[in-house]
Amino acid sequence: MSSSSLPPPPASPPTAAEDEARDWAEMPSDALAAVFAKLDVAEILLGAGLVCRAWRRLAASDPTLWRRVDMTYQGDQLQTEEVEAMARAAVDRAAGTMEAFGAETFVNDELLRYISQRVPSLKSLHLCLCHHVTNQGFAEAINGFPQLEELDVTFCSLNGSMCETAGRACPQLKCFRLNERWCILQSEFAPYEGMDDDTEALGIASTMPGLQELQLIGNQLTNDGLMAILDRCPRLESLDIRQCYNIQMDDALKLKCARIRDLKLPHDSISDFRYRAYIVSSIANTGSDFELDMYDDLLDVVTEDDDADFDDMDDFDDTVSDGGMYGDDFDI
Repeated sequence: MSSSSLPPPPASPPTAAEDEARDWAEMPSDALAAVFAKLDVAEILLGAGLVCRAWRRLAASDPTLWRRVDMTYQGDQLQTEEVEAMARAAVDRAAGTMEAFGAETFVNDELLRYISQRVPSLKSLHLCLCHHVTNQGFAEAINGFPQLEELDVTFCSLNGSMCETAGRACPQLKCFRLNERWCILQSEFAPYEGMDDDTEALGIASTMPGLQELQLIGNQLTNDGLMAILDRCPRLESLDIRQCYNIQMDDALKLKCARIRDLKLPHDSISDFRYRAYIVSSIANTGSDFELDMYDDLLDVVTEDDDADFDDMDDFDDTVSDGGMYGDDFDI
């Protein structure tokens, strides 16, 4: 056999130098998009999206990266102005295609209105500890989310008529969560101080007939309010009324609740609630023996491991707070 007919020798693996010289900017866009999809907003805007021109172009032009934006915990890591700017950038890059937005602490009336004016396709909105969102600001913004199917308002300052407002603006709501931190002393004085309030319950009953899941942790509703919800929300399958201590589970109410597949009652454990640590910390800070005895089971279940959800955050370098890192994409 002649040398010309011999098969070519196998290619040698790339050397370390060749590997280091690889041009990551030439990475196929579909593969790069798959990598970006695993990053959160901060990781893209402050890191991957700044690596090179090609990566920056993808981060700025691919709206699929911004369909589900979860900015929970970001308010604890960055300055308010910075995290607001990031949220606006995410909304702009979504180009009207965003379907879910979640945030803690930093959302205010102005930012919520900004989102509602640009994201009519939103189906899921999660707000926690956003005390700068007022009833008026919420009422103005919620009308911009006609396709909303899931609304979570946890430990915010919204109350009263907001339920009716949300129900009328979002006729497709299937999941609604309105969670509050029950004042323990209400348990003793509610019968005498008028601390029962069915305003929110009646708002839900009158405007949310399509609800399938309802969570009202720490609400002040009474048996009458709960009865109204059960009568007017026939599709309800999941109901969570933990820490709703104005509710008295009499025979009539038990009969009404029998059809609910997933039912959590006022005195059931709060250990699986995502934000239980905020409840426990507020109880500990009050300091009365009555309150601590009442919640011994909560204090026992919240361990360091249980709080991992609150501590599992990426460490950011001090330079993150430098507004100049955002470049031209952020107006802060």
